[in-house]
Amino acid sequence: MVNLEEQIKLLVELQGLDTQIFKLEKDLRSMPEEIKRMEEELKEKTGNLKKLEEGLKALQVKRKEKELDLEAKEGTIKKYQIQLYQIKTNKEYTALQQEIARVRADNSLLEEDIIKILDQLDIENQEISKEKGFLKTEEIRLTEEKKRRDEDAKRIEAELAHLKGQRDELIKKIDKSILPKYERIIKSKDGLAVVSVANEACQGCFRILPPQVINEIKMKNDLVFCDNCARILYIEE
Repeated sequence: MVNLEEQIKLLVELQGLDTQIFKLEKDLRSMPEEIKRMEEELKEKTGNLKKLEEGLKALQVKRKEKELDLEAKEGTIKKYQIQLYQIKTNKEYTALQQEIARVRADNSLLEEDIIKILDQLDIENQEISKEKGFLKTEEIRLTEEKKRRDEDAKRIEAELAHLKGQRDELIKKIDKSILPKYERIIKSKDGLAVVSVANEACQGCFRILPPQVINEIKMKNDLVFCDNCARILYIEE
């Protein structure tokens, strides 16, 4: 004949082991997800750096174009100045002087644009340098975090192996008619199959239990299940 009181104690002990096992397995599963999240964040920040570098290259191209344009216009001014000495009428001389003044005005605008671009290049270079330093720090942090997680995973796996060994020994003592009921409930109830009763309430779903259910639990003639959450109930001594 099954000693139900002893069986319930074994189930409570088994639940204690399974609670630890479920938590450790959850921690183990979450580790790769956390590392993946960190890698994706680093990838996104690396993409931001690439955009900054592309913007810098575009500014450098723009600066080069402005400098070439300025150089060409300076050449035009020199050509016009040579032509001044060859002009014979005042009208042509005046017209060429006006053209030289117009080109010089254009050059002044180009020089202002180049100065603005140079200022922007300084800002972009500083931002890129700052971003590279930040990324380097993040890469080091990710490497260290991976190493730490690997060490944690090994520790958790060793602890799980120990707990599962204890579990295997414990379930040998549990009656074959009772164990399947426990295993079915624990799989469907997020790792919690056996719960105590406190203040006349099930500690799995916190539903108040009828007095007759409390009495049935105290009698220990048979397993008693919560009508609401279907977990196995017991009252702590």
